Amino acid sequence: MFKVKYGDDYLTDYVKFTKIERGVASENTLTTEENSSDGVEIVNVKRGPKEIPMSFHVIDGLDVNFVRRKLAQILSSTANKRLNFSDEPNYYYNAILTGKLEYTDDGFEADGSFTLFVSDGAAHRTDMVTLNSTNSGGSSGTITKNADGSVRIKVINNGTKPAYPRIDITNNQENGYLSLAHVSGGFAMGKIAEADGKNVQKSEQLYDSNTDSSFSKFKDATGTANPQNSGLGTNGTISFQSDGLRFATQGTMSATQFAGGGMKVMTLPADSNRHIGAANLYSHFNLFAWAGAMGQTGILQILFTDINDKLVAGYGITKSDMSGNSAKCSFWVGGNTPKEYTSFGFETNNAEKNQKYPNNMFNSSTGDADFLKEGASLGFYWYGSRKTIYVPELENVEIVKVYLYIGQFKNSNKFINNLSIRGLNLTKNNVAVWLDVPNKYALGSKISIDSYYGTININGVASATEKVNGAKFLVIPPGESDIILTPSSWVTTAPDVELSWEENIL
Repeated sequence: MFKVKYGDDYLTDYVKFTKIERGVASENTLTTEENSSDGVEIVNVKRGPKEIPMSFHVIDGLDVNFVRRKLAQILSSTANKRLNFSDEPNYYYNAILTGKLEYTDDGFEADGSFTLFVSDGAAHRTDMVTLNSTNSGGSSGTITKNADGSVRIKVINNGTKPAYPRIDITNNQENGYLSLAHVSGGFAMGKIAEADGKNVQKSEQLYDSNTDSSFSKFKDATGTANPQNSGLGTNGTISFQSDGLRFATQGTMSATQFAGGGMKVMTLPADSNRHIGAANLYSHFNLFAWAGAMGQTGILQILFTDINDKLVAGYGITKSDMSGNSAKCSFWVGGNTPKEYTSFGFETNNAEKNQKYPNNMFNSSTGDADFLKEGASLGFYWYGSRKTIYVPELENVEIVKVYLYIGQFKNSNKFINNLSIRGLNLTKNNVAVWLDVPNKYALGSKISIDSYYGTININGVASATEKVNGAKFLVIPPGESDIILTPSSWVTTAPDVELSWEENIL
């Protein structure tokens, strides 16, 4: 049965329509101007409103007076109401009474007519058309995600009037910008110049003996030439003993060598950029030097070299005094003229209260020292300050290896009781690291762009200021058209997109 609904009321509950003139389309209004040749030039075309005249007969058996009053109640509206026809169940008109409601009755039967005015001249769908990943490829269009993070959207508007879409976007990667290119114009929001991050300088710890207490990452370098002095034999061994690395065996020595011992080496671990080597390196270490008797001797070195085992710098303790308790702390530098930069004498006691010259640097309770390379600047810690030398040719030379050496003089049989490396830390400075910067549109954020209302919402919050000046909300013409969604340049994971619009017909 044919039904007509106006607002919340079915008019066909009271009347049977004898004629309804919905027409084909609303009337065009043309704006023209004179042409230099024949005819005129069309400047603008405006689609006008439409009218739907409707004639009826009151359903037999109903009280004609009741129907008259009921029709007056239903039709006498001061605002548009939805007008639905059952033969077009998916469409409605926004309509209002225009002119006079004609009604003629003889007390038993009645006929009449009225005209409803449709201001926009169009029929609207009762539901929204939706295009998303689920129905992509169907009658409403296709969504294609690209490897560069962009999205190509083929929209099919099956109506006969332009549609104003709502575009819902879910970011699958941090993003700072969105543009929508379409035949109707370009929409953009955010900042096209926004960066995903920035380069910053940071320090990275490469090694810490606190997590490698036995120095297992340092490997034996038996027989390898000592980078600071080839007169120091390396055929012996050093090993972890109680508090750190200590002398184990002297090993054989050549005729030209004046001391022998063991040596270990470690190549610096790669930094976060997977680069091995550091032109800027800080090393903190803890050393112990305490002789149990006069005349004990020994040598300890921490040596920093380049990739070719050429000395860059070294920090060491040497006790060659075979009768007394004197030792020295030496600082070595490489470069074009390798040398001992400077040294400081000290007594290898344990800083006991009765000592005239207490060993406050390397006793059982202290021992902290460090080395710092900042380009060409080489600094060595000694008693509360860092002794620094500038070696220009070493500015860009990278420290790649660290050698640890402990040995004994050839002509001495009294090795110093306590000579050990108790701790070592290596930190690379000024590592260029890409720092991720939080962007305007976070991972998982939801953006809604509504062309009908001219609004932008981000995670449900109105964000009108996000729109770029001059950008236009999109309008989808009848038929097929393409939208190209482009995010920030660094985005490689395309967002999820859903379009919805009201499909209208003339």
